[in-house]
Amino acid sequence: MSGADGGATFLRLLLLVVGAVALALVAPFLQALLSAGLVAYLVAPVNRRLATRLGPTVGTTVTILATVVVAVVPLALVVGVAAEQALAVARTASLPDAAAVQAGLRPWLAPMPELDGFTGPLVDALRMGFRGLLGGVLGVLGGIPGFLVGTVVFLFALFYLLRDGERLLGWLRRAAPLDPATADRLVERTDALLWAAVVGNVAVAGVQAVLTAVGFVALGIENVVFWGLATFLLSLLPIIGASIVWLPAVGYLLLVGRVPAAAVLLVYGSVVVSGSDNLVRPLVMQRGTDLNAAVLVLGIFGGVSLFGFVGLFVGPVILGLAKSLVDVLAGIPDERHGHR
Repeated sequence: MSGADGGATFLRLLLLVVGAVALALVAPFLQALLSAGLVAYLVAPVNRRLATRLGPTVGTTVTILATVVVAVVPLALVVGVAAEQALAVARTASLPDAAAVQAGLRPWLAPMPELDGFTGPLVDALRMGFRGLLGGVLGVLGGIPGFLVGTVVFLFALFYLLRDGERLLGWLRRAAPLDPATADRLVERTDALLWAAVVGNVAVAGVQAVLTAVGFVALGIENVVFWGLATFLLSLLPIIGASIVWLPAVGYLLLVGRVPAAAVLLVYGSVVVSGSDNLVRPLVMQRGTDLNAAVLVLGIFGGVSLFGFVGLFVGPVILGLAKSLVDVLAGIPDERHGHR
C-alpha cells in the first residue's frame, strides 16, 4: 500500500471516529436542530429579502425577532388558552349540560350492575392516577433546564442556518461526490418533500381547525379554542383527520336533545370541514409533491417515535428522500419532470 493510499485510509478511519463522536454530541439536541431547520426553511424567503436590504447579520436577527413576535407569542397564547379550556372540558360534571348528558345516557347505563363493590379498587386506582399525575408534573418541572438549553441551541442553529444556509448548501454540493445534475435533482426533491410535509399538511390542518371552530361557535359549543387546537393536531395525522373531533360533537348534541344542531353539524362537518381537504391540498401541493399515503403514515408515526413532535414533518421527508435516492441509483426518471 502506497503512502498516499495509507493516508487516505487513515483519514477515512479518522472521519468515522470523529463523525461518531460528533453524532453523540449532537444527538441530545436533535429535536432542537431539526426544529430549527424546519423553521429556517419556512422563513428563508423573508430572510433573503431582509438580508438584501439590511445585511446578513442584521436581516437574520430581524427575521428571528419577527418570527417570535408573529408566530411564537400568538401560538403560546393559544396553547395557554387551550390548556385552560382542556381543564374545563375535563370537569364535565360542572358543565351546564351535564345533567342532560346524564339523562341521555341513563337508559344505556340502567342495565349495568351496581358498582358499589368496586369502590375500594376505584379509590386505589384514582390514588395511583393522582400519584402518576404528580410525578408527571415534577418531571415537567425537572425538565425545564433541559428545555432552556434546547431553546438556546434552537435559536443559535436557526440564526446560523438563516445567515449561512446558502454557504452550507454550497459546501454540501462540493463535498458530495455527485455530478451537478444529480445534486440539483436531490435538492429539488428535498424542497418538494419539505413543502408537502410542512406547508401542505399544516395548511390543510389549519383550515380544518378554523372551520371546525367556526362551526362550534355557530352552534354554541363551548371551549372552541381547545377543540380547534385538537382538530389542528389530529388533522396532521393521516386517516384520523378532523372527523374525530366533530363526529363526537354530533353525538354530544344528540345526547342533550339538540337534534337539529346535530344534523347541521353532521352535514357541515362532512361537506365543509372534511371536504376542505380536497380543495386546499391541491392548491398548496402545486409547488410540492403528493406523498404516498403509506409513506405518509409510516413517516409520521415513525418520525414521532424517533424525534417527537417534529417527527410529524421530518419522518415523511426522510422516507420520501430515501425513495428519491433509490430512484437516482437505479436511474429511474423523475416522475414530475421526466428527466434522468
